[in-house]
Amino acid sequence: MNKSYYSLLFIPVLLFIAYYFFSPSCISGDCKNGKGIKMLSGSYRYEGEFQNGLANGYGKLDLGGVEKYEGDWVKGNKEGYGIYKYADGNSYEGEWKANKRDGNGKLTNPQGNTLYEGTWKDDKEIGLRASE
Repeated sequence: MNKSYYSLLFIPVLLFIAYYFFSPSCISGDCKNGKGIKMLSGSYRYEGEFQNGLANGYGKLDLGGVEKYEGDWVKGNKEGYGIYKYADGNSYEGEWKANKRDGNGKLTNPQGNTLYEGTWKDDKEIGLRASE
């Protein structure tokens, strides 16, 4: 066999190994079509409902204790109502569409002061901030 074929065979094996070690694992429940917990140690933990292996329904996502989301999911995307706590301490509570803030929502700082409350479209504020 030609040496160039060996490198072609090596790439898929390497990709499979990387996928296996760096993908979240189901540690409890039914992470295919039911309720369960999927986790990647130190960086990702999702607890909630699944459909076809994706977050679907209500669930909680913890990104290494730095950022968190609790709310509705559709086909693996934040969609519907939810609360997201950002690394900087700010939090958004409101509507989501395709992983973006979209609809009515409120952004607050760590002290609970409103930074913006109103309509969002495609992850952008529509209107003026509370301080403006």
